[in-house]
Amino acid sequence: MTIRTSFDPEMTKKIVRAIPIFDNFTDEEFSALLEKTKVYKCRKGETIFLDDDQKQLMYIILKGRVKVVEITADGQERVMAFRQRGDYFGEMGLLDGKTDSATIIAMEPCNMLLLTKSVFDEFFMENNRALQGLISVLCRRLRESWVFHNIIGFKDAESKIRATLARYGKTLGIKDSSGVIINTTLSHQSIADRVQITRETATRALKRMRDQDEIEILAGRRIKLLPAFFEKYAQIEMCKVLKVD
Repeated sequence: MTIRTSFDPEMTKKIVRAIPIFDNFTDEEFSALLEKTKVYKCRKGETIFLDDDQKQLMYIILKGRVKVVEITADGQERVMAFRQRGDYFGEMGLLDGKTDSATIIAMEPCNMLLLTKSVFDEFFMENNRALQGLISVLCRRLRESWVFHNIIGFKDAESKIRATLARYGKTLGIKDSSGVIINTTLSHQSIADRVQITRETATRALKRMRDQDEIEILAGRRIKLLPAFFEKYAQIEMCKVLKVD
């Protein structure tokens, strides 16, 4: 990771100002905060921090994407979440002084604004509204973790993959005239890791969906969810409701 000594301050302000936790900052507070931060540049594939690091830094993504992963006992990556421009991470360590429970890896070259603990304490710990916004984000991420925890408990692999794609379509999707594009790179391995199945099983399930015109694989390994996908998913969800009733 290298320090950038020059960057576009106006673009940085635009990106960071749009993050909800800064909604209650006055213009003066916001400008003062940015003056005490630096922008860092990371290479593709770079590990930003490990799950046992004690850096106590908060990162705000200005450019690029990262993946949040858990390293299993056998050294494999299990993708837990993706973060992109306007997202942030590392804030839990600033709140309680403990390490984060995941490893963060850059999926592409990234520029990130970095807040040290002293800056965080100065601008957040005395700002109740900002803290409330931060707590809301943490609660949302906890709910997201529970969603995927439930998905992993599904009995068959295809149901796990459908539910995962539907969730990503909701949280990362961009609508176009023929479907919803999941706006992140999704390899067969990353999908398999996310729901704890083998890559071969994920490949077979995705091929079936593609052959049935439910999904389309786009450039950059992005997946487009087509109308047939949503129709099938709605049918499956309705069957679950009827079984429960």
